[in-house]
Amino acid sequence: MIVIMWIAIAFIIMYYLLFGITLWRQKNKIGSIVVIFLALACIALHYISYQ
Repeated sequence: MIVIMWIAIAFIIMYYLLFGITLWRQKNKIGSIVVIFLALACIALHYISYQ
């Protein structure tokens, strides 16, 4: 079950990172940085909640 959750989180993080890159290419630097920090927060919260 934990493996399935990690796979789901990995897909969500990949989506956030790709969306952040798309925003960066569209010259929306602030929005891109915020979305990338959101992806990093997803990683941290998921790791902390399953310790």
